[in-house]
Amino acid sequence: MTHAGFAVPTAVFGPETAVGPAHALVLAPVTPSWDEGAFFAPVTRVLADAGLRVTVVDTLSLWDEEIDSLDSLVARWRALLPQYGHVDLICGNALGGAVAQALLPEVAADTAALLVSGPARTDALLEARLTEIAELAAGGRSGDALALLNRRVQPHGRSRVTDGTAPTPHDPSAGRRLAAGMRMLCGVDVTDTVRSHPGPLLQIVGGDSQLVTRHHTAAASHHRVHVIPRTGMRPHIERTAEVSALVGTFLREKGLI
Repeated sequence: MTHAGFAVPTAVFGPETAVGPAHALVLAPVTPSWDEGAFFAPVTRVLADAGLRVTVVDTLSLWDEEIDSLDSLVARWRALLPQYGHVDLICGNALGGAVAQALLPEVAADTAALLVSGPARTDALLEARLTEIAELAAGGRSGDALALLNRRVQPHGRSRVTDGTAPTPHDPSAGRRLAAGMRMLCGVDVTDTVRSHPGPLLQIVGGDSQLVTRHHTAAASHHRVHVIPRTGMRPHIERTAEVSALVGTFLREKGLI
């Protein structure tokens, strides 16, 4: 799939046929390079095992130097969205979650939304932490930026890198992606858009997140925000069974399976 000369890396899971099954569109978070949807694998597995056709896209693939805000990135995704066909469930994680929420007016009114640590708005503390990572990446220190990001996605009190990964040498492409993605999350506020969405919505956030918290979410009275205690930005990885159960219940309650 392309848009204005942009190739959009895509991974598809679930039923091979595009006719019949409910369709979930998943927008990826900021990653230094496309990971084939690995970031969301625990949730993707639940969706695919439930019979949904899941399309995972690289949100940042539509970014270039002309894109200087979330609004301008969303405008490109808005133009491309019809190419993915009918969407029954729109999903997003981190930056992908912010874009997914901004796109809610472009999908059918009954479309369900599933977000994991996807901010509807930011504040000074979150923006300061994102900017610190962005400046390291933009300054030629993408390894240090990734190491700091890895610490920040851990829960409070467990901020050291826990997977043994050492900072990597500077990768100019990874650095540009990291810097752009972090900066686009500054000044975000799609609160009114989210609260106006008539369809069902489930937002999952970590109770000990150093980045996106419940404070950064928005919901109408018929939406749900669920906080997973003692987790950071990746509750779907830290508490996979609990998040999988939440997602499965959400799918059943909303008639998607």
